[in-house]
Amino acid sequence: DALPDEPLSRANVSRAVVAGCRRKLLTDRRASLGALRDGFTLGGKLDLGLQLAQHRNADLALLLQGKAAISAQEMLDCFEWGEPPAECAAAVGYLRAAIAEGEVHLDVRRRRLLLRFCTGLNALPVNGLSRKVSFNFLHKPGVPLPE
Repeated sequence: DALPDEPLSRANVSRAVVAGCRRKLLTDRRASLGALRDGFTLGGKLDLGLQLAQHRNADLALLLQGKAAISAQEMLDCFEWGEPPAECAAAVGYLRAAIAEGEVHLDVRRRRLLLRFCTGLNALPVNGLSRKVSFNFLHKPGVPLPE
């Protein structure tokens, strides 16, 4: 491991980042981590390992993180397509077609980026979005759009 006084270089930058994260999480935030752990375990009276051990890792990851790989149909289901405002109907139609064509225009990575852009989420919740993404046209006559 890199020494604290060792100058940062290309060779040790990854070790320095890991060491900094470790220090931040394990020392600077030890009290917060302990309080969080106590809250989830009822002050140490509950061993979550026993309850969680009966589930597969993949199931736990899905429950906690959501779906990282989003299919084209799942992405389409995230939107409230309805009847968009006339001013943006062409753009909405293009987006819908691009999503529906799947890998041709939007691969899994780009669908995740679109989800993040529209919702702020990095993954799709197991049961889908509680509120679908809708389209609004915000341009007001006489007010120029940003460039």
